[in-house]
Amino acid sequence: MSNKKLSVLMVTGVYYPEVNGATLQCMRVISTLKKDVNFSVLTTTKYKNIAKNNVIDGIDVYRHYIGNRLGKFSQLFGISWIFLTKKIDIVHLHGFSSRSALIVLISKIFNKKVIIKMTSFGHDDAISIRNKGRLFFYIFSLADFCIGVSPIFNRMYLKSGLSKCKYHQIPNGVNTNFFKPLLDSDKDRSKLRTELGLPVNMKLILVVGHFSVEKSMDHVLDAWLNLQKFSNCQSGLVFIGNTDSNAFEVDNNLVRLMRTKASPFLGKNIFFIEKSNNIEKYYQTSDIYVLPSSREGLPNTLLEAMSCALPVISTKLDGITDWIIKHEVNGILYDHGDISTLTLFLSGLLQDKNLSTSLGIKARKTIKVDFDISSTADRIYNFYKGL
Repeated sequence: MSNKKLSVLMVTGVYYPEVNGATLQCMRVISTLKKDVNFSVLTTTKYKNIAKNNVIDGIDVYRHYIGNRLGKFSQLFGISWIFLTKKIDIVHLHGFSSRSALIVLISKIFNKKVIIKMTSFGHDDAISIRNKGRLFFYIFSLADFCIGVSPIFNRMYLKSGLSKCKYHQIPNGVNTNFFKPLLDSDKDRSKLRTELGLPVNMKLILVVGHFSVEKSMDHVLDAWLNLQKFSNCQSGLVFIGNTDSNAFEVDNNLVRLMRTKASPFLGKNIFFIEKSNNIEKYYQTSDIYVLPSSREGLPNTLLEAMSCALPVISTKLDGITDWIIKHEVNGILYDHGDISTLTLFLSGLLQDKNLSTSLGIKARKTIKVDFDISSTADRIYNFYKGL
């Protein structure tokens, strides 16, 4: 491709003001590269009150309502209209689903270059896609290139039988200048906690994510409740995530169960925050971050917490978290569902300040070296130019 400014259509399941992990990465890449690339966004929503088409931070966003049976066809006509009225060189999909398959087909009819970014192991890795049927897998194979965010995607891609020359590994990235630890941690932390309405004189464990079975946020609650039976350390829990029943991936039964279990401690030791526009402040003011998921791609929240020099405890996910975290060096790993072990690790970190500090310092170093968004965006830009 020539040196002219590229035009790239980003395709996501949702887009701001709705946000998930894939959306965050899409927005970060756009923000970093928009001086060099003409971006536009094609996305969907289940909410009628969100603007259909608008401009966000100088980027054209085309949003299609999918709350009825016509949703897929609406997006189908929408992308055709974009191709007919707007110059597009590359279609970059963040995730792959039945709606994505239609977009790939239309993109190839219009002779566009197609990139599929695989974002969630067990959902849109190559083997999971192959297991959904021959046609679905064939459409997936039409992509000019695929991006995986961690080594597990590479293994699944090669196992599926697809050509390795079409696969590239580019990890998610985080702005380490924005997600950073406080300079004067004790003084600034107290001030921040007061600002956020959180208790000053206790250690706080932070969990961020959707209230879904796969995210397993209830495991952290159960571990903390166990901790209260034998630990003298004053501690609390902060959960950040949407509990709206219409929101992406929310499990209503899980939310009700967790609120019931937490009810004696609500507002004193346990806090549910629906959403935050300043999530970095919660990382900066917390003492431990926990990622309890059973399935991920390359979790943004883990990268953000580590970038803020928080000691992290994460489930051991093969080719994902164990690629980022070296156990007891820059974080702690445990087996998903092992609540007893999680309880013990929480107890240890809450009481061992030297270990917590050491893990946090090494965690931030890992992110600065390997997962800074500027490096990730540069790799994507060079990838675009090579198409």
